[in-house]
Amino acid sequence: MPELTGRSALVTGAGRGIGRAIALSLASAGADVAVTARSSKELDETAAAIRALGRRAEAIVCDVSERIQVDAMIARVRTALGDPLILVNNAGIAASAKLTDTTDEMWD
Repeated sequence: MPELTGRSALVTGAGRGIGRAIALSLASAGADVAVTARSSKELDETAAAIRALGRRAEAIVCDVSERIQVDAMIARVRTALGDPLILVNNAGIAASAKLTDTTDEMWD
């Protein structure tokens, strides 16, 4: 990964798994990282791990399926870390239905 010192990143779905690994990788490369997820416990642990790497971290509980929460999250990221240069959309949102019962709205 290239050197990212002085740059900021936003990673959604960063409380665990792939999102957490990406956030920590970006921090290891020097980026300050804002992390979002729907659960604060795992999110706080991810932010603490980023800070342990010597980087700034902003943990924001946010349901990315809710526009008003996303707008507030973006404002908070900009205030804390500036405009993010890197965006990783890792949050998973799924509608549960049989394929034959899936509507166009569910796909959106």
